[in-house]
Amino acid sequence: MSITPITGVNVSTINDLFSAMSSQQSQMTVMAKTDLSQGTDLYAAGNYGAAVTDIKGAIGLDPSAADAPQAYSVLAQTYTAQGDLSDAIKAYKTSLTISPGNDSTYISLGNIYYSQDDYSDAEKAYKAAVSISPTSSADLYSLGEAYLATGDTQNAQKTFQQVINMEPTQYGGYYALGQTYSKEGDQQNAIKCFEQVNSLDSTFYNVYVDLGSAYADLGQTNMAQNCLNILNTSSPKLAPVLSAYMAKVSKPKITADYSTTGFLSTLGPGTQVEELSPTLSSPNASTVMNMVFVFDKSMDANSVQNVANWTIGKSTQTTPGGAYDWGLSNPPTDTPVSPVPLNVVYLPDTDSAMVSFLITQNAGDNGTIDPSHINFQFNGTDTYGNAMDPKANEYNGVSQIV
Repeated sequence: MSITPITGVNVSTINDLFSAMSSQQSQMTVMAKTDLSQGTDLYAAGNYGAAVTDIKGAIGLDPSAADAPQAYSVLAQTYTAQGDLSDAIKAYKTSLTISPGNDSTYISLGNIYYSQDDYSDAEKAYKAAVSISPTSSADLYSLGEAYLATGDTQNAQKTFQQVINMEPTQYGGYYALGQTYSKEGDQQNAIKCFEQVNSLDSTFYNVYVDLGSAYADLGQTNMAQNCLNILNTSSPKLAPVLSAYMAKVSKPKITADYSTTGFLSTLGPGTQVEELSPTLSSPNASTVMNMVFVFDKSMDANSVQNVANWTIGKSTQTTPGGAYDWGLSNPPTDTPVSPVPLNVVYLPDTDSAMVSFLITQNAGDNGTIDPSHINFQFNGTDTYGNAMDPKANEYNGVSQIV
């Protein structure tokens, strides 16, 4: 079978046509580069709307150009700056279809997912970046952060340890590993990591927030306070963060008391009950007394107002002067106090509790009491669910904070 040659076409005309087409393509490539350059400059200047227009124009003029992956990446950055994360994701994905071996594009894509709390997709993107560039400590760090965000602390530990092995003189890996230990509740190892951070860069003040928080979790208030003091001096903007956390995790304490009805805790053994109130000056008379107890932080109102969380009784302390009636045998005139309050009201404005209880005169009208050794104990919680500090959950007139 023979092929019939094309006739009637001037060869020079064909060459001219191809030459013109090639020239036109070159011009479009130049125009695309110009639009991309202008779009990049507009993005840098914060003129995002105009930047999108120019970058899209560059892609339209030469979609197969070598600069196309860069154009889509800049377009994605511009969308991100505008808050249009959906189109930013599409742009990054398009960039990756053209240039699938770019780990930085995967990292940028993962960062968007991470910012949306989509840690699963962020992890996938970071893993792809690490597979492309397994020696990049920055890519590994991002993957470790994704593991940490999903609660996969075991893989987070391994990954951050890899970062440390790659860059033992940089604090980033130690810092992230410390945060991982802290999330696991291993505050001792967390502290070791945070102290290593401090030894590598004493001006990275963020670590004092984490270090102080770890000490606060362990109940080492003085060490936490030392970190807070450093922040107050060197980084005042960070100090409130640690201060708030310390207040959150600290065990509540009773710090003071006073009576609104004359039950003076300064009155000692043998006090006549009628000294507490004129209404107790007749046999078998009763009156309601109030004591107000001040806490050092906000308390859970329901817990405070639950009378079952309170106990009223005679002090049995063995410290000198700590026991009811100085530890001597109670006289037959001694007036008992009900062990459970009648009522408790929480006063949130002053972080205090008003405890109401009943005092009754005896039949012989000669009842006595030792107000200074009547012990009030509270075993409830604060607004964060923290139980009372066992060293500061009782109060009486002589011993004060027990």
